[in-house]
Amino acid sequence: MVSGLGDVRAGRHRLVIVGGNIAGFSAAMRAREVDKQVEIVVLSKEPYPPYRRSMLSSIVALGVQSAEAVFMFHTRLHALGIRFLRGVEVSHIKPEEKTGTMEDVKTGRKSPFMYDGLILATGGFTPVPPIQGIEKKGVFSLRTLEDALHISQRIRADCNMPARAVVVGAGFAGLEIAEALAKQGVKATIVVRSRILREFVEPNLSEYLINRIENKGVRVITGVSPMEIEGKKSVESVRLEDGTRIPASVVVFATGVNPNVRLAREIGVELGRMGAIKVNRYMQTSIPQIYAAGDCAETVDALTGRWAYYPVGSAAAMHGAIAGMNALECKVEFGGLIRTQMDMLFGEEIASLGHGSESAQKMGLKADLMELSLMKSRFSILCACPAKIMVAVNSDSRIVGAQVVSSRFASQYAFALFSAIHRRMTLGEFMEKWKRARYACF
Repeated sequence: MVSGLGDVRAGRHRLVIVGGNIAGFSAAMRAREVDKQVEIVVLSKEPYPPYRRSMLSSIVALGVQSAEAVFMFHTRLHALGIRFLRGVEVSHIKPEEKTGTMEDVKTGRKSPFMYDGLILATGGFTPVPPIQGIEKKGVFSLRTLEDALHISQRIRADCNMPARAVVVGAGFAGLEIAEALAKQGVKATIVVRSRILREFVEPNLSEYLINRIENKGVRVITGVSPMEIEGKKSVESVRLEDGTRIPASVVVFATGVNPNVRLAREIGVELGRMGAIKVNRYMQTSIPQIYAAGDCAETVDALTGRWAYYPVGSAAAMHGAIAGMNALECKVEFGGLIRTQMDMLFGEEIASLGHGSESAQKMGLKADLMELSLMKSRFSILCACPAKIMVAVNSDSRIVGAQVVSSRFASQYAFALFSAIHRRMTLGEFMEKWKRARYACF
């Protein structure tokens, strides 16, 4: 599997991409568009073809035993002449020689490879707090396809039906897996040290969502952290710092994303202030022949021009495309990203755009928050389904962020607000345009 990469065909350029995720494959496909002759090789530690990470919770929700439904790109990669080697981990790179070593995950067999251009798309990982009992059977994080399949198998094998689960963390990923577990009849409890979607919505929307979540049968405990996972060899309960014990046979950590920078650190690539790989606007690292993309790399925040860490699929796809072109000596700049996340959870559409109170503070951006009513719109279909909307405006009254929660049509509200953020509109300009709008687009 890992042989055949030691030599480069005479006169042929080779681009090696470390990471079989959305960033890696965006880089590979854009590089192929730029150069039809370049040899492109993607190395992935996982044993599966490329898949949609955003659909992992669906595997649990549907009780899926086979993973084919989430696979993507694999037939197209072959058609484009892109080599995809799975089940291999890059263990060493010598930038000065443009060589590296990869190791077969199953057999441990090591093989050398050479490259002309290198892209690190090593992704991220879920940080699990060092509490007692995390080694017990039934403890998971949800970051890979293997994780999702193991959770699904654990639920089916649980003799204590209905199964009980504790989800630690309440970002989008935490709410997704909690809802997925509930759909399988699992009695789920969410435990979060702060509040629901703290990084993405304001406190009043968090409180509203808690009510919606608990109405769907999922318990929510806020302002507390787990201290111990109890049981002999398998999970039996989770003890919280206030002494509360929650019976459980499954514990899932959904405690955010940290950049996977092990390889970058070992080869001397500089890291940024957020701990991710430091890049310039060409996605180039401190070693000129090496680029980085996706959850392992920093990104430019379009609203402030400052570097930030946004481990979201949209950023990964854009990073990968820019890195793929520039690794082939193009000169394409990354203009920045307005962070955007949307999801349908517990019967509510949730959209978070740009900055709210939490992220604005982190970025040193002064922002005032206010609740917005858009009921005067001529969009009659929207008026029939009002939304809870918060907007953030800076000192110039320009909209720098928005949050929408609605049982339907949140995407229409979000589209109009995103357009306003992108165009640097003031709140007054947006409201005037909204009142005059006749169609659900700007």
